[in-house]
Amino acid sequence: MDIYKLRKILQRYREGKANETESALVEAWYKSYEQQERFVGREDAEKIRRAISRGVKAATLKHSVIQLPILRVAASFAIFLTICFFGWRLRKGPVSKTQTYTTVTTGTKGLRELVLSDGSLIRLNAASRLKIPNVFSGQLREVVLEEGEAFFQIKRDPERPFIVHTSPLNVQVLGTSFNIRAYKNLHAISVTVTTGKVGVTGKSKTLAMLMPGQQLNYNIINGAIQQLTVDLNHAQSWQKGFTYLDQAGFNELSTIVKNIYGLSIKAGNKKVGGYRFTLRLMHNLPASQVLGLISQLHHTHFRKEGNDIILY
Repeated sequence: MDIYKLRKILQRYREGKANETESALVEAWYKSYEQQERFVGREDAEKIRRAISRGVKAATLKHSVIQLPILRVAASFAIFLTICFFGWRLRKGPVSKTQTYTTVTTGTKGLRELVLSDGSLIRLNAASRLKIPNVFSGQLREVVLEEGEAFFQIKRDPERPFIVHTSPLNVQVLGTSFNIRAYKNLHAISVTVTTGKVGVTGKSKTLAMLMPGQQLNYNIINGAIQQLTVDLNHAQSWQKGFTYLDQAGFNELSTIVKNIYGLSIKAGNKKVGGYRFTLRLMHNLPASQVLGLISQLHHTHFRKEGNDIILY
């Protein structure tokens, strides 16, 4: 986001005129620092608000006769100083009282549904691990998706944003529903929105504000971002007992098959490893039928070697 657009949003936020999307954007930006950081107390927060107010006011003053390049530089510098000051206070400010967390896991073929202390609902897909507080306290509701995939249906609370940490991204909402897939061996994170608005931040900046039907794909290895419109029936079909694969690579195919059926499939050669797979997998199919469907796509064969199924 360029400095001029940010300046206007901060000005509206300071005056209480920002819409829900802009407010969520600012709040997501505030939270884009490291996970252990928390908002400051009321007294420090008021000092920060006044500092931001002064910086924004100075940056948005317009000269009545001329505008020199030096004024733009000064305005940008004022905003920059305000941002730096706010970030420093966030890191140095008091931390909210310690919460007790519980780690919830699912194994291969396992699904689990949770209701949090605020009434929010989470469905956890197979081979997933989620850390949740026993009771939410403080100004934020935070959970950590350490591994796997989960669907979140969040109880709306404008006073306490809900944040999902899934390294290296943070996903923030006020009250909405969305899906996150973050299996580590896929080297990618996908965020798909069902209802409401979702802010995604990473590396101290806002990456996207997603609307219903939109998906953000983040490549963990190179940081590449792809935003697209998707079919929600396909993207979140795992909750209904089937999974769609659309031009999936072999690594994604093997991960899904392992999670759903407990089968370890491997490519017998580079050619098979380079294939793309588009199919619909019913979760209740027997292993023999699953392997048969996969083999039919590229006329491959399979054999068992120890605990692995080799496609060749």
